[in-house]
Amino acid sequence: MDNVFDVGYGLGQDGPPTSAVVKKTIQRKLIYQMSPLEDSMLAEMLLRPGPIKALQSAKFKETDCAESVPRIYIKTKYDNILRSEQQDAMINKWPPASVYNLESDHSPFFSAPFALFGLLVKVVNSSYNNNKICEVS
Repeated sequence: MDNVFDVGYGLGQDGPPTSAVVKKTIQRKLIYQMSPLEDSMLAEMLLRPGPIKALQSAKFKETDCAESVPRIYIKTKYDNILRSEQQDAMINKWPPASVYNLESDHSPFFSAPFALFGLLVKVVNSSYNNNKICEVS
């Protein structure tokens, strides 16, 4: 973990790490390898540590409303953060209505913005769009 992430100890050095961010020296290689250089440089400047506990324990409330909103998953083919097997495991654990494949790195909004936009427009205009609004608490 130390060779990939810079970790923070918000509860003190004696406690477990509370935040993590990919080291700046390898961000381009892992996250933005297909993205334009200027975009990856901007992203590297803006990327901030994420809360480890929130990422490890994220869950959605199981409600009828939440299940009525169709989920999609966009697989990123050249993702160095989430390998294809990891993405497949996520898909199998909570199956979406549809899976789309995108030839991009982990950050398609930089590496394949037009393909991502086209895919999102396709999804919005698909039969999955039932205009159902769910309350979020």
